Order: sequence, then structure tokens, then C-alpha cells
Amino acid sequence: LLHVGRVSMTVGAVAVMISTFIGLLIGLISGFYGNWVDNLLMRFAEVISSFPFLPLAITLSSFLQGYLTQTQKLMMIMIILGVISWPGLARLIRGQILAEREKDFVLAARALGIKSNVIILRHILPNIINIVIVSMTLSYAGSLLTEAGLSFLGFGVVPPSPSWGNMLNGAQQSSVIQLYWWRWILPAVCVLIAALSVNIVGDGLRDAMDPKANEK
Repeated sequence: LLHVGRVSMTVGAVAVMISTFIGLLIGLISGFYGNWVDNLLMRFAEVISSFPFLPLAITLSSFLQGYLTQTQKLMMIMIILGVISWPGLARLIRGQILAEREKDFVLAARALGIKSNVIILRHILPNIINIVIVSMTLSYAGSLLTEAGLSFLGFGVVPPSPSWGNMLNGAQQSSVIQLYWWRWILPAVCVLIAALSVNIVGDGLRDAMDPKANEK
């Protein structure tokens, strides 16, 4: 079960890194520059949000079934997960940037003629990095569950590569459920514990990094 978990967790981790990079980049640019740049990027985020992930992943998986190796299919799942799940983080970062860019230290940096990219990377980003870290942990749990769901439906990781999802897929016959209950109970418990643990870590990080919570 631990060996199988490496595949599921790797898929989730890579997908989260992709979505965090895209969401952070677009959120920073959109919030800092505003005006038509903000409108353009936010409309683009809305278009991406409108894509239904499961139908898209299932369609691509079925269409490319005979053309991709198992490794390429895993990469496709990671990329789709990452590319479609960034708009929420981008909006969150944009909102924080809109508040940060009006603060005195940013206005002072602009008055001194400091370049925009330096202001963003050295002055604004360190103030919002805690939000990014918390968002990554919470998104990671969602990616784990999504990968498990796809593999359970037969459109994610497929044998001979193991994952918790395709272990559940192999145990969905009624005879297996009744007579060999451990074949589905254990993978299901592993998925539950992994997702719950990551969410608890995310909540803990949010409380630890929130200065207002520490004041209380």
C-alpha cells in the first residue's frame, strides 16, 4: 500500500506545483498591473474554470489510449490537473495583491523608481507566501482525490502501474466486496487518511502563519 501511495502522491504533488506556478504568476501580474491586463487575465481564468475536468480527462484518456505509454499518460493526468485547477489560486493571489499594492511600502518603492518586477518579487511576494503555501496543501488533497477517482473509473493510472484508485477499481465486483473486503477497505482508508492528513496540515499552517490568529 505504501508503494502504491507513491504514485498517487506524486501525481498530486506535480499537479499542485503546476497549478501553483501558473496561478501565482497570473495572480501577481493581474493584481499588480490592473486595468486591461487584469480584465484580460481574469476573463481567461473564467474560461479555464468553465472546462469540466472529469469529462475532459476521460475524453482525452480514451482518445489517446493506444498512443501513450503509461508514463506519458501519467504526465498527461498531472498536466491536465495542474492546468485546469489554477484559477482559484489566481483569484486569491490577485485579491491579496490588490490590497498589498496600495500599502505605503509599495508606494514608496514606486516613488523611488524601483522596477515593477523587483517590487513584486522582493516586497509583495514575501507578504503573501503564507497564503500560497496553505493553498498548495489544500489543493494537494483535492488532487489526490481526483486522481483516485479517475483511476477508479479506469481513466487514470491503469495496471500494471499501481495506485489506490485502480486497486479500488479491481475490487468493485460484488463477490470481492463481500468475500475479500480488505481489497477495497485498505485502499479506501489510505485515500481517506492521506487527504484528511493533508487538510489538517493545511489548517495548521493557516493558523500558524496568520498573524491575526496568533494575536487572539
